Amino acid sequence: MAGSSAFDFGNFSCNFCSNTSSLDIFYSRRIGRPPQLNPYVSNVADFADTPDNTTILGAGKITGRTKSGFTMGFLDALTNRETARYIPAGGGPEQTQQVEPLSNYFVGRVKKDLNQGATTIGGAFTSTLRQLSDTVVADRLRRRAEAGGIDFNHSWHQREYGWIGSLLVSDVGGTASVIDQTEQSSAHYFQRPDRRVTSDGLFDTKYDPNAVSLRGYGFYTRVAKNTGNWFWETAQNWRSPGYEVNDLSFLDRADYKWMNANVGRQWQTPGRWYRNAVILGGGQQQFNYDGDKTDLQTQIYFGSQFLNYWNLRSFVIHRPTALDDRLTRGGPVVMRTGYNFTEVEVSTDARQRAVFDIAVQLAKGIDSDTHTFILQPGIALKPAANVFVSLTPSFIADETPAQYVTTVADATATSFFGDRYVFAFIKTRTLSLDTRVNWTFSPNLTLQLFMQPFIASGAYSQFGEFVAPRTFQRAIYGQDVGTITRTPATAVSSATYTADPDGAGPAPAFSFGDPDFTFRSLIGNAVVRWEYRPGSTVFFVWTQSRTGSDPNGNFDFGAQRSAIFRDRPTNVFQVKVNYWIGR
Repeated sequence: MAGSSAFDFGNFSCNFCSNTSSLDIFYSRRIGRPPQLNPYVSNVADFADTPDNTTILGAGKITGRTKSGFTMGFLDALTNRETARYIPAGGGPEQTQQVEPLSNYFVGRVKKDLNQGATTIGGAFTSTLRQLSDTVVADRLRRRAEAGGIDFNHSWHQREYGWIGSLLVSDVGGTASVIDQTEQSSAHYFQRPDRRVTSDGLFDTKYDPNAVSLRGYGFYTRVAKNTGNWFWETAQNWRSPGYEVNDLSFLDRADYKWMNANVGRQWQTPGRWYRNAVILGGGQQQFNYDGDKTDLQTQIYFGSQFLNYWNLRSFVIHRPTALDDRLTRGGPVVMRTGYNFTEVEVSTDARQRAVFDIAVQLAKGIDSDTHTFILQPGIALKPAANVFVSLTPSFIADETPAQYVTTVADATATSFFGDRYVFAFIKTRTLSLDTRVNWTFSPNLTLQLFMQPFIASGAYSQFGEFVAPRTFQRAIYGQDVGTITRTPATAVSSATYTADPDGAGPAPAFSFGDPDFTFRSLIGNAVVRWEYRPGSTVFFVWTQSRTGSDPNGNFDFGAQRSAIFRDRPTNVFQVKVNYWIGR
């Protein structure tokens, strides 16, 4: 989105960190998205005609910077009510269902520069309001969602040291049904039966199926020495259990307290064998609001540019076995096995017409005999000053000892609060190729091309369950406990497994579908940008996508490569015009 930098919030930064996210307030693709209840209609219909996107009735945006150092951005958009037509499952007359209500989105951002830019302070506010006149919609979409916060960035001693921070408070509301769904969603898992924390002041931490609102907070702060031969950082990144901003931003999970610390040494004056070099070491850890340690990591990094302008980047990560409050998808806490991870990347002189790069990543499980291998070679070509071409293939072979499959109610599973959580060993293979072409015909006319074929497969085996909460040991059906049989697919039904977790014992047998999969896709787009007058541009965009899948986990490159071009394509053409009003 043009002018998107005016809405940046959070000042997230780190020298080395993983498994964490920034504190964003605005994700532009939330506006005009595909109607959110399209899946609901598809699930209750034999045939459905659903709208592809939500119509934007009108939108206005103001961004700019004043002479006194204020940077401002304001956006308001109104999206239309969308309706789908469908034939109910089992037959009957055609029906209609609202799949997206009339909605208004607002984003406001103000930031002030102080001390010649060495200090900035700012604030932000977002609002989503929906007109919910349909019961089906009201029970599935939140009526309102607001978020507001402040952030700052302060540096001193000639910007050698820095302190950044941001705080955001969220509040969402709707019917008891939709707030219950929010609490049980993958971002929160309030329903976890072994949850211990019940109070956090004004903010929600306890599961309440009758609640009609949900409040939470998130904050991030980092203090660091950013320049000099020695540098360091320490940071905190928290999300309370009730923090929710998915109506106008993006949140994958809440309920964590993350912290890290790193220290490094850099050599910026060329030596006998290097032009520059850096080494860094540190660690991070994470707790949920119950106090369970859900992540622990130590790492060391080394990077260098040699005298011939080749570059080396390498690091080692050690992640020991730790508790996991998300692996059972809302069930009790279990343990996730740890691993040791290594990456080495080498790239050639970036000044040349052809630049080569190769990255190799290896991982080995600590408490399981699992391995990961990732190979990512690449080449960047500059056949002319105005043409850039890059090819980046990627191959991933991964093994996971405990992949979630399903949850089955069973009163005999008392240690897991009346449910059985079925897991499996999974072997995945992924192959992709990113191709990019950037062609500058003139300063006013450019062409960008992108294409990505993608194939992924997953083969499941060794189905079983954890022997107890807060452990990593699993009991395999048909090997350690009970029995399991597979019924092959037929012309009218998919393959299924039937497991009896304790054989002749009191636990009932249950069935579930074979989760093996192969997924393929081909995505391509072309963008022509023409600046027809200074500051004013028009974009012509064409996007094509193809997707398909097969119910097996065999990685057959030849068969899937051919199948991609038999999949039905979806083509989208767009034209976007920007007009700059200047003095």
